[in-house]
Amino acid sequence: AVVSTQSGHYGRGGSTFRVVSVSLRSGEAPITKSTTLMMENDMKTVSGEILFDHLANCIGNFITSEKLENKDIALGFTFSFPISQHSLSEGVLVRWTKGFQNEGVVGQDVGKLLSDALSKNSVTSRVRMMAMANDTAGTQVSGALAHANCHGGFIIGTGSNACYTERVENVTALKNCNEENVIINLELGNFGELGHLDDILTKHDRHLDEQSSNPGKQLYEKMISGLYMGEMVRLAVVDRRDKFTGVFPDQLLTPDLLDGADVSDFISDGNNVKAKLGGVSDADVQLIQNVCHSVSNRAARLTAAGVHAMWLKRNKQDFVVAVDGSVYLKHATFAEVMKDALRELGTGVSLVTASDGSGLGSALIASTS
Repeated sequence: AVVSTQSGHYGRGGSTFRVVSVSLRSGEAPITKSTTLMMENDMKTVSGEILFDHLANCIGNFITSEKLENKDIALGFTFSFPISQHSLSEGVLVRWTKGFQNEGVVGQDVGKLLSDALSKNSVTSRVRMMAMANDTAGTQVSGALAHANCHGGFIIGTGSNACYTERVENVTALKNCNEENVIINLELGNFGELGHLDDILTKHDRHLDEQSSNPGKQLYEKMISGLYMGEMVRLAVVDRRDKFTGVFPDQLLTPDLLDGADVSDFISDGNNVKAKLGGVSDADVQLIQNVCHSVSNRAARLTAAGVHAMWLKRNKQDFVVAVDGSVYLKHATFAEVMKDALRELGTGVSLVTASDGSGLGSALIASTS
């Protein structure tokens, strides 16, 4: 049995933690079973020990519910944060992102933290940590199951990141590696830290960044991902309050009132604006929808630019990129605007959806370790 874990989010009250079991048989499609568990926002600030105990208990409960206690389990751990990976099953957390601030984890091997928590919480001894994978790498690997030319992975959900296949000879940090290719985790969400986005940052981008838990970091991610999309819309709408024809809804003065799901809902149907904000005039609903479109379209086009950069790095060779993440999968317009932008750029990349791809990919990596 192969079990993988992954985290995700699409607004509305915290993050999710998924546990997935994958049955692999030669020549057959993988059979998956999964459970999705909510992690409330306060879990982002508890100690690292409490966090990993919680994850271990979730895994243990899933193993029990699926009656896997007597099976040997190869565990793949999808960890969606920047790590310095020293081996397939070891990775040291460089820093937290996406609002997580759990103490005692940065600088530690998170694979060992999870293994220790599994032992501490008496989860079956037949679980073996076999692989850690960034969610983008898992997504690329799962995409390669159906598309041999899949050489990229992109996550656009709570946060954002990408990876791609690079020839080992071009990776100076790797010594004595006998492989021909390697997957490079770009940590693309941190693009902009050295000032490359300064010319296009708006006052709302700067304000959002200053009020975040990691000022000056993850600037590209803050411009495109679901965790920040609702607040960006709120800031822009408040800035236009003098253009309202009716009564301005004062609840919009509350930080983080909106999330990424609200933005998509507002675009889909103006009645959702009224349901969330109360008695808003039709003209003001249109104003809010226009802001939602502007923020969403900018995010989708900037995401397309990231994919285009990967294509350029691979010398304009056509290839497939597997995409996962709540914003890409669930937002009303994001995916189509992103594809339109890629066509406009002339990018030789085909996007394929890899729903839950990071969990499947992590399991595949664990099974071959």
